[in-house]
Amino acid sequence: MSPKHSAPRRGLPKWLKVTTITLLVVANLCLLGFLYVVKVGEGALAEADTNTDVTGVLDESSGDLTFLVVGSDTREGLDDLTNFGVSGGQRSDVIMLVRLDTDGRAQMLSIPRDLWIDIPGHGKDKINAAYSFGGPELLIQTLKQGMGVEINHYVEIDFVGFMDLVDEIGGIDIFFANQARDVSSGLDIEAGMQHLDGKQALAYARSRKYQELQNGQWVGVDANDIGRTMRQQEVIRAIMSELKTPASITDARNIATAMTRHMTIDSRLAGASVAELFWQFKSILGGDIEGSTLPVVGGTEGGLSVVYADEPAATDMLANFQQGVPLAFQPLRVQVLNGNGVSGAAGDMARRLEELGYVVVSVGDAGSLYETTTVLVAEGSIVGSEVIAALGFGEVANSDVDNSIDAVVIVGSDAT
Repeated sequence: MSPKHSAPRRGLPKWLKVTTITLLVVANLCLLGFLYVVKVGEGALAEADTNTDVTGVLDESSGDLTFLVVGSDTREGLDDLTNFGVSGGQRSDVIMLVRLDTDGRAQMLSIPRDLWIDIPGHGKDKINAAYSFGGPELLIQTLKQGMGVEINHYVEIDFVGFMDLVDEIGGIDIFFANQARDVSSGLDIEAGMQHLDGKQALAYARSRKYQELQNGQWVGVDANDIGRTMRQQEVIRAIMSELKTPASITDARNIATAMTRHMTIDSRLAGASVAELFWQFKSILGGDIEGSTLPVVGGTEGGLSVVYADEPAATDMLANFQQGVPLAFQPLRVQVLNGNGVSGAAGDMARRLEELGYVVVSVGDAGSLYETTTVLVAEGSIVGSEVIAALGFGEVANSDVDNSIDAVVIVGSDAT
């Protein structure tokens, strides 16, 4: 009887071996790259200035985090003071609460620096005076006492640090509907999508006398503290958009260094694990950041222009912020483009969207024909699906959408 032979074992196909090995190599390289970036982040935090005094007035957190982000108006390190003036003391030029939820949501709540509020030990004054009176500790106490908010971490960056960060990421893109200027901040920019360097971005973020050239006349547009907070949030969104995709590990290291070179953080944050923070809040990188400004009304105190919290809207917004729910209803801004060649199609769509509650920023031509109505949104945005649901037809596509709008609606041949 012939001996029995087991069936020969067939090896994995060569293409599968090569593919598997390649994937394993790529996976390990990605892991090493991530670990390196994390290590860079740890080193960068270690190099940041640390404020040990604020730790005692900060709140402990069991998960979600609220940061007080302050832009200091110190002139230290500025070579050109032409558009900065002379400051008699260091103040909080930007006051912003940023909430990061472990489920991936992020919120920015700007506090107007002219807000009239009770400052512990100093009576009523503008909120940015709290920093001048007692530094970050008094500012934190003022916010916690006057607004009932929880604050877990403190981050402060000055003018030079902001400019360095924007320059390190290669600048940011901002859309300008018209030629714009602010003689005081030094802003002077043409209309259209513009690529701003650090100095230009700072001039835009600091603008309180913002003007646009409309029909040959310079007109003030949101030329106040509220408009200023809106521009600051627009700049932050543009920075976040650039930070999502550093071109290389070297860029990540340089960006981290630029972020901390002129930054002050609380000692608890300095000792935190960047890896843990990254893992806990990584989904934020792919999502929208909701932004709003505390509702206020104007007034005067002792001849000074101030703003007061607009109640009950301000209290309601603060409660929503504390709970991590939408801050307030804000109509979505859309641009409508004609993509089917039918005269008046974009105008008809614009009117329909306005009836549905959207704000139509502009109407124009797409430049090419589309079979299907297409809603262009930034990657990670949920706005596209909302627009499609409201219209009842169309499709969503990711694209680079400028920061002044939420979506671009291109009218296709399927629109009737």
